[in-house]
Amino acid sequence: MLTIYIVEYSAVTNDQTIEIYKLPWTVESVYGNDIDLFIQNGEGSYNWYALQAKVMSYNGAFKDLKYNRNEAFQQWDKLLRHESVYGSKTFYLLYSGNSLRAPYVQPTRRDCIGIPLISELGLGIVETRIVADIRTNVLRHSQMLYFEQVFPDHLDSIRKLFCCSPHLPPKGKTFKREEIETFGYRQVYADSKEFDEDRDSQRYEIPDGAAAIRMIINYK
Repeated sequence: MLTIYIVEYSAVTNDQTIEIYKLPWTVESVYGNDIDLFIQNGEGSYNWYALQAKVMSYNGAFKDLKYNRNEAFQQWDKLLRHESVYGSKTFYLLYSGNSLRAPYVQPTRRDCIGIPLISELGLGIVETRIVADIRTNVLRHSQMLYFEQVFPDHLDSIRKLFCCSPHLPPKGKTFKREEIETFGYRQVYADSKEFDEDRDSQRYEIPDGAAAIRMIINYK
């Protein structure tokens, strides 16, 4: 959904600073990242933000954000491993939708624009290390993680990455544009149908640690 919104935005505004690429087949990264965001920083190089998307259910639970007894390494462990291997910064991208009633508490996480409206947090980000701490030290393995466990103390609007990136601290590694591999991907345009899976496409060896969708945001 985030990708579709950005494609539509770039079409309406004729914004040429956004590049979006998708693999022509379904692939799941061994690290769990669904979307790779490469955002240009103040020095002209790019920070790598790897996102794992989760959708909130009607009762506020993220049912897929759970402990898996069949896995030696949990999803949050794999995402943190991505940070150490590739110098990225990983987040959980939480799709929470619009609340039907005003919350009892208000957002508290300020960014370079200010404190976001509660409606903006329908698409929010939480650092993987925070989720890992909650899942490991706060919840039992059988318990669900709920929206109230990340809001208001840990949830930021995703605008923080797009609008405040020059002000964010540098990551463990930065990348030149020519180092961001897109071979084997197809570029997505507003009038294209590249979101349809093409099962007959030639398979390429994708870059290590890559997600099925890669976005590149250029500010210069």
